[in-house]
Order: sequence, then C-alpha cells, then structure tokens
Amino acid sequence: MQCPHCGLENISSAIYCEQCGTPLNIPPYTPESHEPQTDYSEYDAPPPPPLNGNATPPKYNELLPPPPPVEHGPYAMQPQTFTHGKITPGLGIFSAILYFTGVLIAAFGLLGTIATLGAESLNKSIGLLLSIALLLASILVFIRIRRRFAILRWWQRILWILGATVAGFIALVIVAIIVPDQSVTTFSADFALILYGLVWAAIAVW
Repeated sequence: MQCPHCGLENISSAIYCEQCGTPLNIPPYTPESHEPQTDYSEYDAPPPPPLNGNATPPKYNELLPPPPPVEHGPYAMQPQTFTHGKITPGLGIFSAILYFTGVLIAAFGLLGTIATLGAESLNKSIGLLLSIALLLASILVFIRIRRRFAILRWWQRILWILGATVAGFIALVIVAIIVPDQSVTTFSADFALILYGLVWAAIAVW
C-alpha cells in the first residue's frame, strides 16, 4: 500500500507508514452515521515505528544545545557595592578628627555650663563627670557608625562647620546685646558651645 503522505510502498497489512508514520488502512466513515464500517473495538493497533531508527524518542533536554560557558574576562560584570560620586566607603581619619574635636568642644561647654551654676566643688565634680560620660558615649557612637557611608566630602564639611561657626558667633553677639547681664551671657555662651560642638560632630560624620 502506498503512503498518501510520502509515497512509500508499504505492505498491505501495515497500519502505519514505515517512513513517516502516517496511519494507513483507516476505515472510511459514512456521513450518515459517522461510524466505521468495520468494528475495531477489540483490535489493539501496534505503536508507530520509531523515527530515524531510534528505539526511544530523545528527551526534550537532549535536543537543546548545551549553554555556552561563562567566561570571566577583564571586562566581565562583577558584583559591586553601591557607590556614588559623593559617597566614600566608611568614615576616615579626617572624619574621626573632626568628630572628636566637636565632642571636645561640647564637653568643655558642658563643663563651663555646670561651673556657671555655682562655684562649689560639687558642681565642678558633676560637670567633670558629665564631660567624661559625654566623651565615652561619643566613642561608642563612633565605633557603631564608623562603617557607614559619608555623604559629604571633606571640603563640604569644612564649609558647613564654618557656616555653623558664623551662625553661632552672630547668635552670641545678639544675646550679648539684648541681655546685658554678664552671668546670663556667660551661661548662654557655654550652652551655645555645647550645641556648637554637637553640630560639629554631626557634620563630621554626615
């Protein structure tokens, strides 16, 4: 029997074409009943012949070509941490110097503020203890934040510190003009020194 698809001459009892696997000897259907003339309900058709002489069809994964090897050349993309033009990794020595300079200014301001409240030795001892506690706390804070990213560059920090210095000086002049009392002016200056030192330290690690 000749295959209607590829034209190969098969044996008369063949169910499928030996070359392309096209079904052969299919009983015709009548348009009235849509049922075959011969009852094939008890007949089990054999499976189609293997294609290209293979006993089992190849798996889908075997048909795909292997992926190309990944080459890590000098221009290959490597994992990187986020960087920016104004961001430097970690706080350097310059930031540490500015930070502890601001903390020392705040400690001297705290010591002077406590001393202006009274000349007793108790007040001086309390001021000294508070200044030492401020220094120790600043060391712990710097150890905790030393690996953070600094946003400002060194010259930007200098400009911010100069701006804070000018603003603090103007504020002290205004207080001295408005309040003629010397003790109040001294207390205000010491308290402003505390704020100035804390702002200095904040700018150093910003």
